[in-house]
Amino acid sequence: MSTNEDNIVKIAKALSDKTRLKILNEIVRRKSITCNEAKKIAGLSQPTVSHHLKILAEAGLLNTVKDGRFLIITVNKNSLDEFSSFISTNLLK
Repeated sequence: MSTNEDNIVKIAKALSDKTRLKILNEIVRRKSITCNEAKKIAGLSQPTVSHHLKILAEAGLLNTVKDGRFLIITVNKNSLDEFSSFISTNLLK
């Protein structure tokens, strides 16, 4: 499998969980969130939300920037565009 295909598989696996999909959708809608906001969105414990955020970040779907005590989380639009393009080009023919 090529590196591009590996990335697509990672993204697909990350998006296969409804909690991660919910968090990602909210980040897209709000443009950015903090970890505490992600906890409120998911309605889960901080360690569980951190786990979900880690999976999304490892898939390349999130960008993070430290702002004092806070971690600002945004969507990596390039990764989402790459995934969308792959789906459109290869699966929706």
